[in-house]
Amino acid sequence: GADEQANRYLTYYDQQWACWFLPNHSSSGSYEEDKTKLIGYMTSEFKIPSDAFDVKFVGTSTNTKWSTEHNEERTYDYRLYTATVSVLPADWRLDGEFIVGSKRCRWMTLDDMRNDPKIYEINSDVIQMLGDRI
Repeated sequence: GADEQANRYLTYYDQQWACWFLPNHSSSGSYEEDKTKLIGYMTSEFKIPSDAFDVKFVGTSTNTKWSTEHNEERTYDYRLYTATVSVLPADWRLDGEFIVGSKRCRWMTLDDMRNDPKIYEINSDVIQMLGDRI
C-alpha cells in the first residue's frame, strides 16, 4: 500500500563504486536552476514523465569525507530534494530489482541503507541527513 511505499527511496547501482546510490546530480547555481536540472535528470535517466513527480527542496548539509575516487579528503555540500512520484512507470517493480534505461534500480528504506555495510561506509552522511530531515 501507499504507507509501505512512503518511506522507501529509489536507489540505483553504481558500477564504478560497486554500491547502491540515491539518484544524485551535481549542484550548480540557484536552487531553481538545480530543480530544473534535477527534473531533466530524473526524466532522462529514470524515464519518469516530468508531470508525474513533484520536486521539493528539503535542506542542505556539508560534510568532509575521504573520496576513494580522488584519493583525498573532499568537502561535499549537499542539497537535498525529494521527488514524490505520483505515477510510477509501468515496468517499475516495488520489490526486488528492475532495470530503467541502463540502470539497475531498487527501492530501499533507510534501514536497508543503514544495514548495507558498503552504502554505510560510502554514504553514511547522506543517509544521516535523510533520516534527520525527512
